[in-house]
Amino acid sequence: MNSIYAVAGNPIFHSRSPVMFNAALRELSLDGVYIRLAASSGEEVATTMRAIGLDGMNITSPFKADIIPYLDEVDRDAQVIGSVNTVLHKDGRLRGFNTDVDGVLGALAQAGFEGKGKSAVVLGAGGAARAAAVALLSAGAKVTITNRTDRNARQAAERVGCDQVPLEEVGRTLKGAHLLIGAVSTHDRVIDRQHIHKGLTVLDANYSKPTALVQDAASVGAKVIDGREWLLAQAVPVFERFTGNAAPVQTMRQVLMKTRRDGRTNIALIGFMGSGKTVVAEAIGAKTGMTVIDIDTRIEEKAGTSIAEIFEKSGQEAFRRMEIEEIDGLRSMSNTIVSCGGGAVTRRPNVRVLRNNCLTVWLWAGIEASLNRIGETGTRPLLHGQSREQASALLAERRFLYASTCDLVINTEGKSPEEIATRIYHETYNTLHG
Repeated sequence: MNSIYAVAGNPIFHSRSPVMFNAALRELSLDGVYIRLAASSGEEVATTMRAIGLDGMNITSPFKADIIPYLDEVDRDAQVIGSVNTVLHKDGRLRGFNTDVDGVLGALAQAGFEGKGKSAVVLGAGGAARAAAVALLSAGAKVTITNRTDRNARQAAERVGCDQVPLEEVGRTLKGAHLLIGAVSTHDRVIDRQHIHKGLTVLDANYSKPTALVQDAASVGAKVIDGREWLLAQAVPVFERFTGNAAPVQTMRQVLMKTRRDGRTNIALIGFMGSGKTVVAEAIGAKTGMTVIDIDTRIEEKAGTSIAEIFEKSGQEAFRRMEIEEIDGLRSMSNTIVSCGGGAVTRRPNVRVLRNNCLTVWLWAGIEASLNRIGETGTRPLLHGQSREQASALLAERRFLYASTCDLVINTEGKSPEEIATRIYHETYNTLHG
C-alpha cells in the first residue's frame, strides 16, 4: 500500500524535510511519498491528517504544542517536553512523539561537542528550546534558558528543570558558556553581538538561511554547527518509526546539504473536482497580477464543445490526449497560475511537466464538500450518474497521485477562495521572487 507522509507548519514551503524523506524512500524502493501541509492550527493539522489518511507527520513551528490536545496518545518524553514533532497515524489513532532530543544530541555528536560538564545557554522557550534543554541535561551539561518573553523562559525552565536568566542579563551567563543554541522563530538579532565570543559553539534550529546569531558567531570566529544536522538527526528516528526500515543516513545528508535554486515561477493547482481550483486560481491571479489559465476551459475553446460532450462523443482517452497537449505547453510559460482538471495527475506526462515547471499545490476537499460544491447532479463527466460511493472510490484512487505530484497540500474545507489564495501566495512568495 502506498504511504503518504508530511510535514506541517506555518510557514512550511521552505522545509527541506521532503527532500530528505523522498530520497530515503527512493533509496530503499519503498512505496511512499512525503509532502508539505500548510495549516493554520494544530487542530487543522490533526483534522487534515485524519481526513486525507496521512500515515505519518512531522510537526514544526508553531504547532508542536498546539497539536497535543487533538492527539489520542502522547509518549512520555513528549509529555515532559510539552512538544510533539512526530505523529503516527495507525488504526485510526494519532500518536505523538518527540525526536528533537535526538536531533540536538546527533548534531552535537556530529560536530564532536561533548556536553558533560559544559555550560550551555538555550535561546527560546518553545518546543524546540525545551527539547534542546532536555537533551543537554541528559548529556550532563549545565543549562540556562533565556527568551524574549521572560515569563515563558521561567515556565520552560521550571518544566524541564534547568536555570533561567532574563534576556537582558544573558551576557554574563554567556561569558562562561561553551554552547549557545538558538531556538526562536526569527532570523533577526535577539542576543547582542558583543555577547558572542570565540569560545562558543553555536547551533541554530533555523536552517533555511543564516540567522543573525549564526552570522554574528561566524564573524567572531565561534564554531557554528549547521542547523541542518539537527534536522537530519531528528529525522532518522522518524523515518525508522514511519517505515520500519533503517534510515539511509548518508543519502539523506547528501541531498539535504545540497543547495539548489528553484527556478519554477508557475503555480499549478491540482485536486479532485469541486476542490475549488478554478476560483482559487482566479483569486491568486487577482492578488498577484499573474496570468491565469484553466486547462479544461482551454480544451473546450479549442474543441468548440464542452468537456462532457468530448467524453460522450470521443471518449476519455481523446480528452486526456488534449489535456496532455495543453499541460505540455506549460514548459514555455512563466508567472502563470494554472487550474488543472481533476484527472490530470492520472497521466505521467502531465505529472512530469507539473513537477518540473510549476509549484504544484493540492487543494484537498473531502467527498462531501466536493459534491456539495459541484452539485450531485452536476455535469462532471466522470461523476455523471455515479453514486456517492463511486465518487469516494474515484477520490481514493487519485489520492496518492495527487500527493506524488504536489509540493504543498492545503485543506480547503471551511476556507474562502481568498483565504486559500493568500496562504498559497505567502507560502510560495520567496520561491517565486527569489
